[in-house]
Amino acid sequence: MAPSSQSSNIPPAVWEGLAKIGVNILLLTFGVAAIAKIVPHQLSQLQKLTALEAEVHQLEQRVTQLKQEQQRDLQPQAWQRIAQEEANLIAGNQRRIIWVQPDTTKRDPQ
Repeated sequence: MAPSSQSSNIPPAVWEGLAKIGVNILLLTFGVAAIAKIVPHQLSQLQKLTALEAEVHQLEQRVTQLKQEQQRDLQPQAWQRIAQEEANLIAGNQRRIIWVQPDTTKRDPQ
């Protein structure tokens, strides 16, 4: 038998099956290559998202703090406290106390 006669003995259904397997392998290869390109990009985007979420959390804390300060400053007694904080003013019936660190170095008698 000649080699050409052997290939003609293979039924067309086998050729069709081999063609389907080949196409599926080709599609699988393209899919894996696409995923290999997408994964590093997705990981970098995830890192950026994590950093942005941390920054949002810090900003939310700052906003909460500023809201609390605003509520505190809107109280009727706040003008005296604000004046003391901002301009270092004290009331007339108060005295300023300045704490001084004691000198801890020993001096040699001369």
